[in-house]
Amino acid sequence: MKSNWTIFLVFIIFSLLSVICLTSNESHADPLTNFYLDSNLGIRALTKQSAVSTAASENLVPHKSPNEAFLYSLAIPGMGQLYTGAKRGYIYTAAEVGLLVTYFVLRNSAVNTRDDYREVVRQNIIFEGPGNFEAWDPIEDFEHATQYENWNHVYDSEETRTRTGKWYWKDLDPSLKNERDSTIAFDSKYRLEAFDLRQKANDTFQSARTILGLVILNHVFSAVEARITTKRWNAKQQQETGFNLDVKADISSGTLEGVLVLKKKF
Repeated sequence: MKSNWTIFLVFIIFSLLSVICLTSNESHADPLTNFYLDSNLGIRALTKQSAVSTAASENLVPHKSPNEAFLYSLAIPGMGQLYTGAKRGYIYTAAEVGLLVTYFVLRNSAVNTRDDYREVVRQNIIFEGPGNFEAWDPIEDFEHATQYENWNHVYDSEETRTRTGKWYWKDLDPSLKNERDSTIAFDSKYRLEAFDLRQKANDTFQSARTILGLVILNHVFSAVEARITTKRWNAKQQQETGFNLDVKADISSGTLEGVLVLKKKF
């Protein structure tokens, strides 16, 4: 239950970070006025672009969206970094693959171990009177069978005893069912074997849940880092060219034309 709450809290943090990152462009807007200069070289109908304008546009790098980079890495870690050409994106992608493989391996191992301990219970419990495993709760009753060394669940409710029937571990003397002297030490080696397997299964399930939490964190960290990387990439391009470049559409003439917009801060 505690691990479920942990994953839930990680999900809430993940959602909050997503909202903050997606809205931070508005909340951190640059106070300087942006002036847009329409380049005559860039104003060409898409079907009539000259060789000169085409060659010139090849040297111009369009602005990349930090929000797009965020969403790319949110979906697949590392994709937002690769969107700007940052090779470290492969690290996030490789981490995602490794974590997911580890999660499924651990979970499969936990399921197999859980099945093993339940099989030990089935093979080594003898019913006294009516009773069968078909009526047992697949989680609660099998756990109780491995938890208590006493005959017939003396610490459980009447409802549980009615559902599970009367039983005992086959390496114990059935006459112990009437023993109430707590100083007498007795236990079943089969119960201990099943108990150890159950503990191992629970520990492995917990490890798998921890890995799943790391998978979620990998998405979050990759998305946030991709957004920061894209902003830095845009700033670097502006530093090198002196302009921020966007490709927009000129529909003033009633037709869709390719317009190269040069955006510079004064």
